[in-house]
Amino acid sequence: MTLAGTSGQPAREDSAGDRPEAADDRPEAAGDQPEAAGSDQRADEELEVAGEEAPAEAAPGEEAPAEAAPGQEAPAEAAPGQEAPAEAAPGQEAPAERAAGEAHDRWRLTVVGGVYMELPGVHPEVQLRETVAPYRELRIPVGFAEGTAIAHAWRHIATPRPLTHELVTDMLSAHTVTIEAVRITERRGQIFYAELDTMGPKGHHVVPCRPSDAIALMLRQPLPTPLLVADEVFEARDELS
Repeated sequence: MTLAGTSGQPAREDSAGDRPEAADDRPEAAGDQPEAAGSDQRADEELEVAGEEAPAEAAPGEEAPAEAAPGQEAPAEAAPGQEAPAEAAPGQEAPAERAAGEAHDRWRLTVVGGVYMELPGVHPEVQLRETVAPYRELRIPVGFAEGTAIAHAWRHIATPRPLTHELVTDMLSAHTVTIEAVRITERRGQIFYAELDTMGPKGHHVVPCRPSDAIALMLRQPLPTPLLVADEVFEARDELS
């Protein structure tokens, strides 16, 4: 009897002892889940700390945006509602270069060819000659006093006292104002219009004037000064002749 009771108790203790071991296995299986969840959280934190976003993929049928080469900035995109600046096509000039070329083609460089008085005319005429082909000539009627002043300056004839244009030249020189160019800009019938391109301490200025005064001042400058005539002035002469 004692042996049977003794032998039965250990058998129950052994079976009961197996249950805690099985229960100990369950926490280990459950413990695997926090580790998996913790790994995902750490991956998200690493992306947030790095501050990098995954590059956006292009939609089907669209090209991916081009990346800037190393050392180069990415091309600026036009703001909403604004058009991107147009680029000149190959073989075409930019608008600024084209405008500069057109302005250059408009003006013709000329020189004074003399002062003439033809009878029965009552006004002398200043002759301008084009320096390049087609070597056209232009005659501008001037007053008698202005014609005399131009003739004296052109022939380098000294006068006992300063004439009006010599006085103005001395005043400009005293104030360090130079005449950069003379331009004959327009012709209306027998009336011509001109302008002086000046440079001084207060900057650049364009002063409208009569062609006779402009030429008389230009010939008295210490350095050669360009005398420019608009191409349409020559064309108007051809239409009137």
